[in-house]
Amino acid sequence: MISAVLVFSSRGELIVSKFFKNNLKRSISDIFRIQVINNLDVRSPILTLGSTTFQHIRSNVHGDDLWLVSVTRSNINCGAVWEFLYKFDHMLELYGLNNEEFLKEEFMVCYELLDVMLGENGTPMDTDPATVIKKMSVKPSKETIENFAISVQNKNSTLPKIPKFLRRTSSFLNQESSNNSSGAFNMAGELPWRPKGISHKKNEIFLYVNEKISILVSKEGSILKSYVDGTIDLVTHLSGTPVCQFGLNDSLSVKNDDYGDSFDYIKNKKAIPKAAAGSVLLEDCKFHQCVSLEKFDKDRIIKFVPPDGSMELMKYHVRSNINLPFKVSPIVTYSSSGTAVEYRITLKSLFPSKLTAKNVTMKIPVPPETLDCKIDVSNGSCKFAPEEKAMLWTFNKYNGLTENTLSAVTITSKDAPRLNIQQWQKPPISLDFEIMMFSNSGLVVRYFTIKESERYKTVKWIRYVSKSGSYEIRY
Repeated sequence: MISAVLVFSSRGELIVSKFFKNNLKRSISDIFRIQVINNLDVRSPILTLGSTTFQHIRSNVHGDDLWLVSVTRSNINCGAVWEFLYKFDHMLELYGLNNEEFLKEEFMVCYELLDVMLGENGTPMDTDPATVIKKMSVKPSKETIENFAISVQNKNSTLPKIPKFLRRTSSFLNQESSNNSSGAFNMAGELPWRPKGISHKKNEIFLYVNEKISILVSKEGSILKSYVDGTIDLVTHLSGTPVCQFGLNDSLSVKNDDYGDSFDYIKNKKAIPKAAAGSVLLEDCKFHQCVSLEKFDKDRIIKFVPPDGSMELMKYHVRSNINLPFKVSPIVTYSSSGTAVEYRITLKSLFPSKLTAKNVTMKIPVPPETLDCKIDVSNGSCKFAPEEKAMLWTFNKYNGLTENTLSAVTITSKDAPRLNIQQWQKPPISLDFEIMMFSNSGLVVRYFTIKESERYKTVKWIRYVSKSGSYEIRY
């Protein structure tokens, strides 16, 4: 995203330069100095020369008017770059680095800030001051934080260059305590994602475990690849500032479990029997900023103060021990004349009998020369779709532990070459479906607690939704 970040003194001396792309050279700083800093006629904070775009701001009025510059060579979101530059300026002031002399002495702190706030490809990763300070090896002095917080809260303070959405997070920095493991959860009502005074007549929270399973099966029946991409989504209508936490049956949690036979918490064991029997290895976990990462790393507990309304709390990826919802057994052969293709396909559901899949659709490709198909199915409905060059076998509902078969023969034109049909590439059969209360990965919410000082009654809902991603079978 951002190709380089440059910091100049008010006179145009380059103090800090961080490059994220190999297609930029250090001499790019000379272009900005000549075209912007030394050019008194330039008024715009953005300058585009060819494929290179410079965006800059001047540092806080309490400092030495440093030039903070981002360099990009792609079509990026300018708003995101502006936000990063202002947050970067915010952090420089917290560390007292908005002074040219101090910046030259402590330039390594500035480089560490850039490493924390930006990813390897120049994408802003973390700009929240509270979490950035936690990751830094050097902490700002309490006096610096208190002075900055007072200046922001002072109505007569002149901070014209920092937008309100950046200033609103600074007031809770001085409430951070190194002895507080939960960190943000003591900052009730001052969280940037949850304003004060939220009230609901009915307090309820909905937790959705949404998963998409992708699988590729060879014509011999072996699984070539399989994985699950999942998200945990929330819809919250809670008053006050509740602290929520729940635990999952991921492998590290089960290994360090302090709950004894913790799976007794699962009420609907019949709905997810395989998931309740073991643990899940979660990979590539990503969390909303409201989640305490320290709590998850240390205790494997997801603890957070949720924003009001809908949100995506977590993303994860699972590769092993996946529960397959369907088994497809295709037998595809050519007729004796070689001008038609014969199909015999068995579809078997592997999920519990009390569950039902809906909107089940199997797409069965046919040769391009096909005019129609003779189809016979044991259940559901199947039709030939010439625009898709496939047969569509559909079920409104498909019960668990049931089996259905399809028999079909393609009808081609008399002029269709026999060689073309036999050289047909045979695209894979694909399957679409949606199953409620079934977990492809085996992930289970073991417990879900909510703490709130008002001690109101909360209605909690947990729902598992499994859908198909790329579910393909070769033949």
